[in-house]
Amino acid sequence: MSPHSNPDKITNLDQDLKASRLAKYNNTELIDETKQWLATILRGKIDESDLISSDIVDYLKDGTALCELINSIWGEGSVKYRNSTIPFMQMENIEKFLTFIKLKGVPQDELFQTVDLYQEKDPYQVLLTLQTLSQFIHKTMPEQGYPLIGPAIAKRHEPPKVPKKPKYLKGEGWSTAEYGYMGGSNQATEHIIFGARRNIGNRPQDMQ
Repeated sequence: MSPHSNPDKITNLDQDLKASRLAKYNNTELIDETKQWLATILRGKIDESDLISSDIVDYLKDGTALCELINSIWGEGSVKYRNSTIPFMQMENIEKFLTFIKLKGVPQDELFQTVDLYQEKDPYQVLLTLQTLSQFIHKTMPEQGYPLIGPAIAKRHEPPKVPKKPKYLKGEGWSTAEYGYMGGSNQATEHIIFGARRNIGNRPQDMQ
């Protein structure tokens, strides 16, 4: 080790990745938007001013707001939870939330893990899960008019269908020349025979 190196500044890959995720989490706009989304859906069930003034990870840590979120969207009693200060029960609440939305169709790879929230391993993933959930219910339950976190998911447009080849054109499929592309065309691919006899005669107008 160089005598000029500082061991306090040496980090491993896990530390670098964590620092990168924490930097992404420190996105004031995304945090505020997520809080407003939660406040809109949980209106009447929570103290909105408490949510707005709190760190969002600390606020969600006991899992009760997440379970209330489920009950607000899918109906009371969809998820039963316990309001407790015991860590095991709080983590159980978080697990119930994650299991429920996974069963409803939210992709597994979009979900945070319990430790990401409870131990603040990856708070940014918590925000991404809520963003995905907002997009999911916006798409699957449009009649409810739930707001979105972030932009709406773009609709996939199917490529245009290949038109049926007219009968007067030979062959069953379209050639590259008929498509307008000549870069890969050759005598073999286009079925062109060079060197065939051509009858060249005088045109009527040339006889005058």
